[in-house]
Amino acid sequence: MKSTRILLPSLIFGIAGGFALTGCIEQKQTAAAEPDMLQKDTTVYLQEGKETPSCKISISYAYLKPASEKDSISRLINEKIQEEAFGKQYVKLTPEGLVSALANDFIKNYNTDVKELFEADIHNGMKAEDVPAWYNYEYQIKTALEAGKDSTVWNYSVVNFQYTGGAHPNTLAKYMNINAQTGKLITADDVFRKEDNAKICSLIMKELIKEVNKKMETDTISSIEGLQSVGILLDTDIYIPENFMLGKDGVTFYYNRYEIAPYSAGDFSLTVPYDDINVYLK
Repeated sequence: MKSTRILLPSLIFGIAGGFALTGCIEQKQTAAAEPDMLQKDTTVYLQEGKETPSCKISISYAYLKPASEKDSISRLINEKIQEEAFGKQYVKLTPEGLVSALANDFIKNYNTDVKELFEADIHNGMKAEDVPAWYNYEYQIKTALEAGKDSTVWNYSVVNFQYTGGAHPNTLAKYMNINAQTGKLITADDVFRKEDNAKICSLIMKELIKEVNKKMETDTISSIEGLQSVGILLDTDIYIPENFMLGKDGVTFYYNRYEIAPYSAGDFSLTVPYDDINVYLK
């Protein structure tokens, strides 16, 4: 069986610490700065004139459009997004340059993975109708940028979907919260009081039980034992994840597949209302 791996052109997942700005750039941001979106869709083929095998690429990139040339905060925010979501090598690219670079990296990875194997199979007499499905790749990046809590926070999410020939696709999501005034990443340590972690986890558990009952179309699960009976939280206790979002109405905690449950259970997005959690926030 062909092994599966997910390409993260350093893509996506490690939270960096502080952010240093050097030079003498005046930091200003006006209220006119607003989210914008770039879309790129392309398909590449291993054989000229043939529609299969192919690699489909779809990139939706949300970024903050600066209000003016002096709006350095919006540029800081975009650089932080590009660093955290895609990797340090993409930090200084323009939004248009970023999208092109990501697409080119996916194409390069596709050709590196399968082109030589495919050409060898064709040389050895493989017929078009016998081409294995795993020669077909698909990459999707979907992002969203919107105002969060009290309009002092920008919420950013990036969902990276990849099918690279394995038993099933892989999807990984990352949430970010960025200070709208400074452009700095807001971490869990900045938000949650450590002494109240257990109480916060209790609130998350309550929402998890609700969500599992909803997914399974039942109302019989009411405890951790009930969750474990359906395969959830077998290998870990509930915890505050790195993926959280300070939304307008509450804090959303996000768990990717495999983090608290098997692949078949899917991902979990659990929102705790501010009325319940505010007392435990810094």
